[in-house]
Amino acid sequence: LAVGRISRDPSLDLGHRLDYVILQEECETPRALVRFIDFGKLSSAFIGPLNPGFCEVATHLGENWNKAIFSWMCINYKLDSTIRHPAFARTLPSPTQVLFTIMKHFKWAHVGIIASSEDIWMYTAKELATVLRNHGLPVGIVTSVHKGEKGIEDTWNKIKEVNDIKIILLCMHSVLIGGQEQATLLTKALEMGLADGRYILVPYDTLLYSLPYQNNSFSVFDNDSKLQEAYDAVLTITLESGERTFYDAFREAKESGEVIRDLEATQVSPLFGTIYDAIYFMAMAMDSARKKGVRTSGANIAEHTKNFSFPGFTHRVETDSCGKGLNNYVILDTDGHGNQLFPTHLLDMSSGSVLSLGQAIHFPNEVPPKPDSSCWFDPDVLCTEG
Repeated sequence: LAVGRISRDPSLDLGHRLDYVILQEECETPRALVRFIDFGKLSSAFIGPLNPGFCEVATHLGENWNKAIFSWMCINYKLDSTIRHPAFARTLPSPTQVLFTIMKHFKWAHVGIIASSEDIWMYTAKELATVLRNHGLPVGIVTSVHKGEKGIEDTWNKIKEVNDIKIILLCMHSVLIGGQEQATLLTKALEMGLADGRYILVPYDTLLYSLPYQNNSFSVFDNDSKLQEAYDAVLTITLESGERTFYDAFREAKESGEVIRDLEATQVSPLFGTIYDAIYFMAMAMDSARKKGVRTSGANIAEHTKNFSFPGFTHRVETDSCGKGLNNYVILDTDGHGNQLFPTHLLDMSSGSVLSLGQAIHFPNEVPPKPDSSCWFDPDVLCTEG
């Protein structure tokens, strides 16, 4: 869809015919890396990788091949150095920067991370912990979900043993788009009395796409009062929708005959929109480099991602004078009943501020976790005695 629209876009002059090839990324990180080495001959630029575990090595390889890498999933903070990694560009703001800004606003510093046992999520959790610790935050535990009901119980018992945790990041597929593991994990937390507001549970993957929350009900909550109640302890952070939600945009593409697969919008992951935007983002960089008369090299394309503004799949995609994404995010909450999510706060990435949208967060038992000391968020102050 993106490649078709780019080829018809009169404002873009790429000097090349754009085509795509889908490179199957192996699920296990070492095998994925070995496979990536073979991709060097197949593409002129890369959208990916999906596994944060080998982003840095993939970026080094890309530089060696003189090919740009555009990623929304890579969270290694070292990649943000344009001197060290000139051929790397982010197509979304760094998810860890989004989390850090929100945690700083609410003063929730002590973190726990629970990952799915899949390789990609375990590596995401490890990288996430590294970046948050680099920000100076205390990450008390990084663990993965063990198999079966007993395994999930053990996971929560491990979390309980760690003092002071305020926020728990869930690295796995969101229950709102079919993540069964997260549903089981949340329900077990409720049964064990841990969804009582002592922890704020935050799904990680919704940071990577625009969840359709406007005028949308989530059928996963229908006839499941336990999950509804457990989700009251969850705050969902996602990209702010524009005028239309992901489902609206997908239906429009289908009605216009651009999407010919016989799929309903609700059967498609909203990550579709993120990938679409990433491909368009790369085309905008190619166009910008060409208009400035520079040679189309990996570093030149990655360098020309500044001061963008173009219509993405569901919202305008913009970057600042350094090439950083200015997409806004919203915090969504439920009231422990019903099947809808309501926006309570807006994260404005251009100013790095969190603004209330006039709807208070509904905490279980109506009490938020006690805030941590603001010293955790001050890079010049050492936190002592808690």
